This record gives sequence, C-alpha cells and structure tokens, in this order.
Amino acid sequence: MKIIFTIFAFTISVFATNLSEQTTTLSNVNVDKKEATISIGKLSIGQSGIIVNTDAKENKLIICYATVVSSENNSSLVKFNFKEIIEQHAMPTTKLLPKNGDTFVLNHLYKNSMIIAPNFKALSETKKLYPNINFLDTDLFGAYLKINNTPAPTKEDILTFAHKNDLGSIFVIVNDKINIVDSVSFAVIDSIPLTTDDKTSSSPFHTNVEDIKVSTFSFFELKSIGEYHRYYKKLLGLKDGK
Repeated sequence: MKIIFTIFAFTISVFATNLSEQTTTLSNVNVDKKEATISIGKLSIGQSGIIVNTDAKENKLIICYATVVSSENNSSLVKFNFKEIIEQHAMPTTKLLPKNGDTFVLNHLYKNSMIIAPNFKALSETKKLYPNINFLDTDLFGAYLKINNTPAPTKEDILTFAHKNDLGSIFVIVNDKINIVDSVSFAVIDSIPLTTDDKTSSSPFHTNVEDIKVSTFSFFELKSIGEYHRYYKKLLGLKDGK
C-alpha cells in the first residue's frame, strides 16, 4: 500500500503545475503599458508573478504584479496589475512602469501557502504530497476570521489574509481535489486528485479555532458557510466535474 501511495505521489509531482519561481524578461510591452509577452509557455490562465525593474544598480525595484491571460507553447501574454505590491518591506517599490527588458518572476511566493481543508486527514495528506511547500498554520486564518467576525470567508477575506502574510498560493480542497489557487488573480491554476477515507467536513474549514461568529450588529453577514464543498465550489467558480 505504501508503494502504491509513493508511486501516486510521484505521479502527482511529475504532472502537477510547477510551483517554483521562474525568471524571464518582458518583451513586446504595448504602448498603453497594460500587457507584455514572456518567453515561458504552457502556463495556466491566472498564474501570476512580479515585474522587477533592473535599472537600479543596488536595489531591484518591484513595479507591479502581472497575471497570465493567454499562453502558447513557447510564450505567454501577461497583463499588468498595479494593485498594492506584496508587503515585503525589504524590497522598495516604485511608480515606474514596465518596459521591455524588465524582469518577470513567475510564481512569486507560490511556495508560501495555506490549506483550506474539510478535515484533518485531507489537510495532512496534502502536506505529505507537497513537502517543499511552506504551509502557514491554518489556525492563523481561523483566528483572523474570528477577530473579524467572519464565519463565512469571502474571496476578499482570503486574498487580504494571503496578501498580509506573503502567501503566493492557497490550496483549497473540494470534492476530493486539491485546487491550487493564485493569491493575486484567485484563479484555480491546477487541480490534483486527493482521495482519503475521511468524508467529514468542518465549518468554515478544519481549524482548532472555535466559535467563529458574526458580530451582533452584522445583520446581513452569513452566519455559516453551510455545506463545505458546495460553498467552496461556488467561491472558486468550479463547474461540475472540476
């Protein structure tokens, strides 16, 4: 049984999306500074990275995010995203615009992640499959939701928490699949099968933080996510069979 599991895990590692950072340069930056081409192909729509201006001799300046909007065999088109840059105070930011020759770092911080899982078994099996990922303790997200009186996390709640904690990806387990979600675009960039013998689910996910409730005066907030898999399937925009 252990041999079968090892082979299964190896198969996943071979065919799953490469979550390692990859560095390339921008080309064909269009005149309105909204899109550019990178020389990496076969990417998932929604994969993101950062653009770094390399003119400065001493400091590399982060300009903005960029997300993949189309991809071919040997190249991809990325769209610039000028939302607030990842909170890394060690790297200065700037108001410069992207240009040809600037560096693009694909999958920036993807190996910093967290897991939203229905139960402990699904959580622990996911960690075994991805030993090289630095998973933040999900209880920290549970505590964040409790402090903010949010028992039903929204897309904005997840992205804000990920941004504050420098998480490049979020692993969300829905219907026996690990959905790897980009923390900039909130797009599902890959889905990996995950089968466990535990079919139970917790609300809003598996966490040791208890009694996450809405504020007394929050009349329009959801008091519960309801059925776990249905909630996150809708939140991620997953269709039947995905």
